[in-house]
Amino acid sequence: MKRYFISQHPTFGSYANPTASLVEKSPYFYWWLALTLNKKYVEFCAKPNTKSRLYRLYKDFGDVRYEGCRYKAFCDWWISKVSDDEQRGQYLFAEPLTVHKVQLIADKKTAQQLADDASSLLIAIPKNLKRSQIDKAIEKIFKDELSFSRGRKVRNPKFSSNARYHLAKPLTAQLLKVAFAIYELKVDAEHNNKKLSNAAIAKKVGLKVGYRNDEENVELTKDFPNAVRKSSYANEVRKLGFAVSRKYKEACVAVDSVLNGTFYTQKEK
Repeated sequence: MKRYFISQHPTFGSYANPTASLVEKSPYFYWWLALTLNKKYVEFCAKPNTKSRLYRLYKDFGDVRYEGCRYKAFCDWWISKVSDDEQRGQYLFAEPLTVHKVQLIADKKTAQQLADDASSLLIAIPKNLKRSQIDKAIEKIFKDELSFSRGRKVRNPKFSSNARYHLAKPLTAQLLKVAFAIYELKVDAEHNNKKLSNAAIAKKVGLKVGYRNDEENVELTKDFPNAVRKSSYANEVRKLGFAVSRKYKEACVAVDSVLNGTFYTQKEK
């Protein structure tokens, strides 16, 4: 039975030397990155405390501290074993095994997997019961747990994902890349007591915004081309400033949210 990821899982090209552009295509990379940028979680990794509320999160996500190449560190973290047959990335973010047929479960491992799968029902039937008792009990379970329409089971889960951890909403990896690049530039500038304007940050991360060049206004002010250019430039700088601030805020929310086992880029209303 194959497990899958609802969002794009990372590919590496090579485990020994991961390709950055491939890794950055997965939003799960930015979840891990947010953990590495969260000071409270990094401090906890250095000194785990079993009595802390963070310990449960730590047991799942583990120590995210690293030195050297972040893509190699993420790769090592993602493929690290949490059990004999499960890697950390799969354990955290993959959908549970789903069975699409009624079958007899004869082994403990499959029973445990199905018990954790919200899309399946695991029912124990004592062999010493009468058939009528079994039928009555199963009918009650179906009534409590399932509804049927035209012979098919209908479910309305709050989220489409049944993974241990999942994204709060579909996220574009490229937008996350820009947001986290802005976040790191601002944090680094603050740490080193440097001033870095939003325009400079936008240039460093390649962020651009369009601005309207009103032809009618240009025509009316054709005797003042410099004024027009200055106005357009000022408008572009202002829009860049807003864009940088918005992306920075999104990254801040994401970095904060990971302490709760979630990954948001904006606060819920």
